[in-house]
Amino acid sequence: MISNKPLPKWLKDYIFGELGAEEKPDPKEFCKNLDSDHDKNRIYLGTYFPRSFAESFCIHNNLFSYAPYKQTMEIKEKMKILSFGCGTGGDVVGLVCAIATMLPMVNEIEIVAYDGNSIAIDHLGDILRLDPLNKRFNIRQRCVPISISSVEDLTHITSNIGNEYDFILSFKFVNELMQLGILGRDGFQILAEKLSPLLAMDGLMTLLDVRAEYCGEWQPKNLNMGMGRFCRGGLFATLLPIPCHFRGSSNCDSCFSDKRFTGSFTSKDLVTYRVLGHKAFIDSIYPSCKLNVTYIRNKDGMDDPCPLLNGTNVLDAFDINN
Repeated sequence: MISNKPLPKWLKDYIFGELGAEEKPDPKEFCKNLDSDHDKNRIYLGTYFPRSFAESFCIHNNLFSYAPYKQTMEIKEKMKILSFGCGTGGDVVGLVCAIATMLPMVNEIEIVAYDGNSIAIDHLGDILRLDPLNKRFNIRQRCVPISISSVEDLTHITSNIGNEYDFILSFKFVNELMQLGILGRDGFQILAEKLSPLLAMDGLMTLLDVRAEYCGEWQPKNLNMGMGRFCRGGLFATLLPIPCHFRGSSNCDSCFSDKRFTGSFTSKDLVTYRVLGHKAFIDSIYPSCKLNVTYIRNKDGMDDPCPLLNGTNVLDAFDINN
């Protein structure tokens, strides 16, 4: 699994050259993106867009390399993407570039993106209109500014944004809503419950967030707790990390998982994520469980492997091509 993806030259030139983006990491600012002005959005573009781009590209490149899933995707000519809490859109553009690289049959992409910062979402719209993307795809986009101050707002918005999405992305958005007091520790479960019905039967949803603390608990644990409860409903299942597919209904909510990606940025931040879909589809593309494997689920590696699947072979829990 590749974990390094720099920005393409045309994209790097546009963001850092034409727009004057700057990389200035500031962890104290990550939960204030909704109020960012033009200057702060330039810093966000230079600091966080390249991270989300690398994360999304690497995750989906790995998925598109997995033969049982690629066989489903490679016959499609059109794709439909939803990004909820897109910011400046690194997650969307990373996915689109992965599709361009791995799925040559796709020629049309519909993108629906929502974010609370109108300046950030305008940047995404402008990037999606750049020639390198539009020479490859016919892109139809709907980038919508939203205001979410309650779960009721979330329910209203998600009930009116269409369905049958091939991909649903929400990168670093739940943590933001939790830090603002809009969602609690069950925020990941709530968002999954709102977004999952919008998936196509062979669609995938990726929830990714930062390795931060919330009310004394790490977000990787909050994510895994929420997804464990969500998957126990029986309609949806985990694709990645691998052990969570086979033990998704087990009482293992305290799991701590994270992953590091690198690219056109200097930060060494870690993220945590889950990829999910309709249970029938996920089960249909998964091989049998490898009981002789020790799956590495975070940066501590062999010091903290998945305790439910212990064997002699050591594999990356996030690499579906193992």
